[in-house]
Amino acid sequence: MSSKILLIEDEPMLCEMVSDYLASNGYEVVGIDSYDEALSLAYECKFDIFIFDVKIIGGDGFELLSRLRESGVDTPCIFTTSLNDISDLAKGFKSGCDDYIKKPFELAELLLRIDNILKRKFSHLNSDNYIQISNNIKFDIIQKKLIKDNLPVQLAKKESDLLALFLKNRGKILSRDEIYMNLWDYGQIPSELSLRVYIRNLRKIIGEDKIISHPKLGYEYA
Repeated sequence: MSSKILLIEDEPMLCEMVSDYLASNGYEVVGIDSYDEALSLAYECKFDIFIFDVKIIGGDGFELLSRLRESGVDTPCIFTTSLNDISDLAKGFKSGCDDYIKKPFELAELLLRIDNILKRKFSHLNSDNYIQISNNIKFDIIQKKLIKDNLPVQLAKKESDLLALFLKNRGKILSRDEIYMNLWDYGQIPSELSLRVYIRNLRKIIGEDKIISHPKLGYEYA
């Protein structure tokens, strides 16, 4: 399963070009152009990385990222900017960004920066990106692929997303609202019944004791 990127770019042609290029390299990209829409999506959906233009409709990228960081959103962020002043660069890093790239830029360079940040993000994993679930089961946390007895196991998208979420938060009780926010995209209606089905299916594969139900609280990966 591909990593998900939120791209904010108010130049339509550049937004489309970047989105198409990253999609052709295996990423899922949501491309938008405004501050308000970006804020809503960042709160409602789970992204693996942000790519924010500094100058956006309805605000600026620096202020947007600062606001997200203050609310606890820690998704890595790359700024794209035509600004050259060192004070602007300092402002970007102070707002919480992980990297920046100056316009105009090569798409290949942007891709390298994205790949590098995601590798750092998951640096606590072993080099091949797999988390060992049991002796015969492992999960690729970046590609979101489950392997059992050296064979791939087909999972529904939300099942693989849910397993990745559990593995990243091992030992933490995740409320249903937290799970809904990470699994259901903006505009989709979360379903408790569907969530129960996903958990039941995962338990059948990785073991009944791996996912613990906490009544009225949520679920925990043990």
